[in-house]
Amino acid sequence: MSLRPGLSVQSSARVRRGLVGAAGPLLLLCAAACGATTSAPAPNTGTPASGAATSAPSTATSSGTHEFTATLQVTGTVTQSMNFTESLEFLPSCSVLAQGGEQGTWSIPQPTSEQTFALNWNVTPYTGPGTFTDPTLFQDSVWVYAPYQGSTDQFNQISGSVLSITVKSDGSGSATFSNLQDGDGLALSGSETWTCS
Repeated sequence: MSLRPGLSVQSSARVRRGLVGAAGPLLLLCAAACGATTSAPAPNTGTPASGAATSAPSTATSSGTHEFTATLQVTGTVTQSMNFTESLEFLPSCSVLAQGGEQGTWSIPQPTSEQTFALNWNVTPYTGPGTFTDPTLFQDSVWVYAPYQGSTDQFNQISGSVLSITVKSDGSGSATFSNLQDGDGLALSGSETWTCS
């Protein structure tokens, strides 16, 4: 995916998700290659050892998956709809993620394999669940890739765009946008809704 030049916020949280996801298998491979040794477990005395580490928030759910399930719909120059999932395997639980985002940024769910139809949208700084409409919080991060006349067109946030994103305390939410435009002034409107599990 090519990014627009001059934008510093663009998909930074999304890139971190991908890097963390790619690092997991690499770490397992390194541990196996180093020939890790095992030792007999210490007897259980019923009390935690001094300085025992606490566990991180769980990412597992009762179904064993941790993901966004989303629907993106656009109308205008392009009319299209798509359902998709995005893995959150290496991120905290949905309710924890909803409270602080990812390092102070909330990134709208995106399909990981489809780059000809996707919505990018970051809220920075992200302060927890609520509805966000102030364009300065989006830092020019709102754009849609959509197929148009045989290629992929990019429709960007402009000063006349109307933008609203709501994140709920369970990590679900919705976003609506109107008057995103491509370089020729062609307009696109739409929405994305998602759940978190």
